[in-house]
Amino acid sequence: MPPIDAVDRRLLENLASDGRLSVAALAERTGISRAATYTRLDNLRDNGVIEGYSVRVNPARVGLGVTALILVSGRQPAWRSLRARLISMPEVEYCAFTTGEYDALLLVRVPDVETLRDVVLERLQASEEIRATQTIFVLEELVKRPLVLPQA
Repeated sequence: MPPIDAVDRRLLENLASDGRLSVAALAERTGISRAATYTRLDNLRDNGVIEGYSVRVNPARVGLGVTALILVSGRQPAWRSLRARLISMPEVEYCAFTTGEYDALLLVRVPDVETLRDVVLERLQASEEIRATQTIFVLEELVKRPLVLPQA
């Protein structure tokens, strides 16, 4: 796929700041016609640049006041079942398999420390697929961008 151009960048930036923009408003803010906006949006979706639309929610306002990063070291033969286990956990907002000492990085949001204890001790460490975990409490989230684009 060719890299995005300046117009696509403006479309994406406008959608990132307000995903509920109408096509007419998006076209006006981007400086192109509505027809061109429709075409470009279709192309961005068809090429997999835009994967979907969602809402940003303040976790604390919905009762998820504790955020932690959990590093997971798995047992190598069980990585497929570990993958399935991590995907199925509703507390996991983000999960990535990584290189280095740990095999996965989880961003977990829970209502309280007791629930985090249950996630770590009862559901992760008690699992046959997991060899070890390290939990890091998040004190403050400084950067949480809805969109990161390559520098122009």
